[in-house]
Amino acid sequence: ASELLGLTEAEEALVDAKLRLGPVVRTLRQRRHLSQAALAKLIGSSQPRVAKIENRDPEVSLDLQMKAIFAANPGARRDFQGLIKKWGNERRARSAAVATGARGRR
Repeated sequence: ASELLGLTEAEEALVDAKLRLGPVVRTLRQRRHLSQAALAKLIGSSQPRVAKIENRDPEVSLDLQMKAIFAANPGARRDFQGLIKKWGNERRARSAAVATGARGRR
């Protein structure tokens, strides 16, 4: 499908993430026993907008999806920060490996 639409690998990953987040929002909301209206209030939005998030509406922004996740699961912020830290550590480790390899070839 990505070839047909001419999507880059990054664009394909973004579309995939957005599609996967809708059901995650629903699951997290239900685990906290929140109605769509209650979650909407927490994120400063409306119940129909939360329904669109949960039903994978393509017009819903990633920002709004993440806001809903953080509101429905307060621990998600910590988890996401851990993921960002992990990505940063992987980048530093690769950079160090490249630098070490370059010194070893001199």
